[in-house]
Amino acid sequence: MSTGLANTGVSHADHRTSPLAALIGPAILPDRFSPALAMNMVRILLGLFYAPHVYQKLSGIDASLAFFAKAGLEPAPLFLGLAILCESLAFVALVGGFFTRWVGLLSAGCMVVAAYAMFATKGVNWYWAKGGVEYLVLWGLLSLAVSADAWRRSSR
Repeated sequence: MSTGLANTGVSHADHRTSPLAALIGPAILPDRFSPALAMNMVRILLGLFYAPHVYQKLSGIDASLAFFAKAGLEPAPLFLGLAILCESLAFVALVGGFFTRWVGLLSAGCMVVAAYAMFATKGVNWYWAKGGVEYLVLWGLLSLAVSADAWRRSSR
């Protein structure tokens, strides 16, 4: 008896698919909530970790604007808006498994910008409790792993 969760082995990038559609990939990751795939839990947790960051930016707009300006991300309102947009998109798409190959790359890119901002405001430091980037590096590398997994899974 099938539960409908098994991968059928059908390629999503066959000869009937346009090159653009093959590049974009599936809108919904195959088996995106299957508990048998550990990367699903990693993806969902990465997405959920964005929620408090979006909330903090929205609830402390003045402090967020000051941080962005101090980091040299000018105009600060534009960069704050982009951060809120990218983090909200990553939150929804990673949790839901939507466009995961690209949103994983977006998430990694967010972490690169965040690491730059930390270096610009706190100086070069690794340890997160002292304003370092170890957490951001971990988050970025896991985002790349989620993206790579989505490319692998959707190209079968």
